[in-house]
Amino acid sequence: MKVSRTLLVLLVVAAAAFGWVYGPSMITRVAYAVERGQVQAAREGLVELSKQDTISPLIREVSRVVSPAVVEVRVAKLIEQPDMSDFFRRFFRDEGFGSPEMAPQQRRVFGLGSGVIVDGTNGYVITNYHVVGGADRVKVVLADGRELDNEWIRTDPQTDLAIIKLKNTQDLIEAPLGDSSQMQVGDMVLAIGAPSGLAQTVTMGIISATGRVTGATQIAGQYQDYIQTDAAINRGNSGGPLVNMRGEVIGINNMIISSSGGFQGIGFAIPSNMVRNIMGQLIEEGKVTRGFLGVSFQPEVDADLARSFGLSSTRGALVTSVVEDSPAAQAGVEVSDFIVAVDDQEVASGNDLRNIIAARQPGQTVTLTVVRNGERRELKVTLAQQPPDMVVNGEEAPGGIARGEGRYGIATRTLTQELSQRFGYRSQQRGAIVTNVAPDSNAAEQGLRPGMLITQAQGAPIETSEDLDNVLRSSQEGVRVLVTTPQGGQRFIFLRPSSGVNNR
Repeated sequence: MKVSRTLLVLLVVAAAAFGWVYGPSMITRVAYAVERGQVQAAREGLVELSKQDTISPLIREVSRVVSPAVVEVRVAKLIEQPDMSDFFRRFFRDEGFGSPEMAPQQRRVFGLGSGVIVDGTNGYVITNYHVVGGADRVKVVLADGRELDNEWIRTDPQTDLAIIKLKNTQDLIEAPLGDSSQMQVGDMVLAIGAPSGLAQTVTMGIISATGRVTGATQIAGQYQDYIQTDAAINRGNSGGPLVNMRGEVIGINNMIISSSGGFQGIGFAIPSNMVRNIMGQLIEEGKVTRGFLGVSFQPEVDADLARSFGLSSTRGALVTSVVEDSPAAQAGVEVSDFIVAVDDQEVASGNDLRNIIAARQPGQTVTLTVVRNGERRELKVTLAQQPPDMVVNGEEAPGGIARGEGRYGIATRTLTQELSQRFGYRSQQRGAIVTNVAPDSNAAEQGLRPGMLITQAQGAPIETSEDLDNVLRSSQEGVRVLVTTPQGGQRFIFLRPSSGVNNR
């Protein structure tokens, strides 16, 4: 009995010693063996799961059918370098610099963009105006490496689109234009192009938004109705297609918004329905003509402004001015009219109205549905042709921001001849000119600035500063005012009284 106990103790001690010496290594090996078995089992499971993958084959097929239609657009242009003769003459007079032989030098710069063949039979390539604009040499490089010359290039700067007519139309593969109006947020899309010269690059994403308008443009009066996407778009992608999962071109990649210059998940494409309209006119007429209504509109209508007009929705275009003798004026359109439809097409915003009218032809008669004083009415308008020099009126006004008075945080004076000359208004204009705006006021937040002229409050005309004061004093919740800038721009602003500020 004593021997067995001794043997048991020895076995326990030996086991403990073995575990102390070899335990960590053994435990690690066992854990590794278990993990390796799990990874192997998971890998075998992936083989089965991959058979259920329908996304990858779809992307492969879309890429395969569209990529042959995607081209590189290589451009070259001559630019004149600054004339340095004055500089050299000033500092190196004795050395003979600045002589007639030192004429301004020219140098050639090169650029690269993308494009897409949308009509292989006739050899039409869509790209961006900013890719080919100003170029004296344009080469189109196909997916198979062929370099083709063009017969002509026609452009529309206001939509940043260009059509290239290829000379050689043999064996061209096209990608058809789809219906961009059918695309919805969340739909999967591919962007194909040559970012940084890397031809036939395909990136994937979704439609993040539609109907986008950005201020990131250098072209005055540019028409925007962008599709926003998170599919990567980089330098060189401009002019390439944004395609849906049916292999149709639903947009032409155009620009990005980025703080670094590289892609940050915000890209924009011109919708194919706009492309189709512009393309047809450029091919048939060689230029683009647009319908002209003759109104200016509020950039945005917020809930406060809508309520002040008795509107149940902010969707529509609020008229802020009507051009004299324009189609709108002849049809009876008035300031404060809220345009909610053109024919049977709903108007979502002022920019939407602008695009809808521009897509119509001069001489065409349309029916405007407007809300005036809470009542819907229909007005028939025969559109004119848009003047070639028409640009968007600016909203900026001279003067800085200073602290104003009163519970609205503004100070005004009756517009006099001296003030008209000082701020650039016409002598016959009447109203209350803003002289001070408190920086912490609601008026400042809404964009009211010194130098702006208030001509209307709550629908009543304002001819003097006293007229405005009377309206402001009588209102407890806020006042809707119509303001004008020296440049002729007009917009409505809803002013709320600041809390804790006593009426003067």
